[in-house]
Amino acid sequence: MKSTTLILVFSLAAVAGVFSFNWGPVEGDFSTLEIQAKGAVLKTIETEDGIFPESAEIIEAYYVIPDGCVGCSICINQCPVDAITMDEDIIAYIDPELCINCGMCAGACPTGTIELLDKDDCDLYGVDADGNEELLQEGFEVE
Repeated sequence: MKSTTLILVFSLAAVAGVFSFNWGPVEGDFSTLEIQAKGAVLKTIETEDGIFPESAEIIEAYYVIPDGCVGCSICINQCPVDAITMDEDIIAYIDPELCINCGMCAGACPTGTIELLDKDDCDLYGVDADGNEELLQEGFEVE
């Protein structure tokens, strides 16, 4: 029965898209940039020869809003492809490379804090060497 369920999940799972985000030159003393959605870090961007790139791609996948996660692990048990782990703060993390967008985790989450990525929820933050975040750009021009 489990193999039949997995086949059904794989066949119903949406094909993940890729969002391409663009921004202008970054000014400030930041060690990294982060693309975040509702507090969830979706991508960390490092400098290339001391200069940040002006674009990045994000895979469309489910993600966990950190402020709502209670660390119950229900989502981990529901994921058919083992794409979900707990971080050191006992917050669930969904690996977008492994996520098949089936939504089983979101449907099982008792706090409703797992959502499918919406490009309109994404913002760009600069992070300094001390870990302080600064909002650099709210929203993006999306290609």
